[in-house]
Amino acid sequence: MVAGENSTLIVLTTGKEAFVRANAVLQMTLMVRKTGQMPVELLLLGPGVEILKSNQKNSPQFEQQLSALGEEGVRITACEVSLESLGLTKDQMFQADLVKGGVEVATRIKEGWNVLTF
Repeated sequence: MVAGENSTLIVLTTGKEAFVRANAVLQMTLMVRKTGQMPVELLLLGPGVEILKSNQKNSPQFEQQLSALGEEGVRITACEVSLESLGLTKDQMFQADLVKGGVEVATRIKEGWNVLTF
């Protein structure tokens, strides 16, 4: 992804326990991408990786929103350490690139990206 001062990394640390908040962040991420026409990456970190689970009550809504983000060119990433610590495996999840969350945040900051955390 091309770095620049208008690039934005959105870090979601809220999981399924706060459905309304997680839902709002996904919607905001889509609007940032559509309105700003800038590179946008969504990083799911800590409990935030739970929204990727494909076998939960809110899975259809999360899947629809994640699909819309992907169609708009938002890179969706998930912290592999968070997945491991929660006992989740990639085969239980919707599609996302696995990264080391802390390394990803540090790299994006170094590249000059804006970082928003929720």
